[in-house]
Amino acid sequence: MREKLMVAGLLLVTAAYAWGLGWIAWGFVRAGGGLGYGLAIGIVVLLVLTVWVTWREVLFGMAAGDLSARYEPPADAEAEDPRAEFEAARTAVQDGGEGEWSAWFRLALAYDALRDRKGARMATRRAIETARR
Repeated sequence: MREKLMVAGLLLVTAAYAWGLGWIAWGFVRAGGGLGYGLAIGIVVLLVLTVWVTWREVLFGMAAGDLSARYEPPADAEAEDPRAEFEAARTAVQDGGEGEWSAWFRLALAYDALRDRKGARMATRRAIETARR
């Protein structure tokens, strides 16, 4: 629940930021002239990028949360040693688990335990894609 409140708070901050960007862009449009219109267009592009990135991250978080709720760790999971769990998860993916979302999600959790956020995010994206098939 705490995470959901944090996401809601961040969405409110992002909405306030987007409103502020829109207000500034409108001010440049009202000022007129080539420079004003150019700055307004630049700010609108920034506004669209902000909304798009925020939307993608929220969808990613919702999909990852859904997989997390459905995930059952295998019996051979190594809870004590993150390195051993990473090797076991990587082996599970390489030994035919490429089509299984749970193998990719296990690998994502193993990457996360090793503090490799980039690898964890990549494996989570792959798990989400595999689960949609």
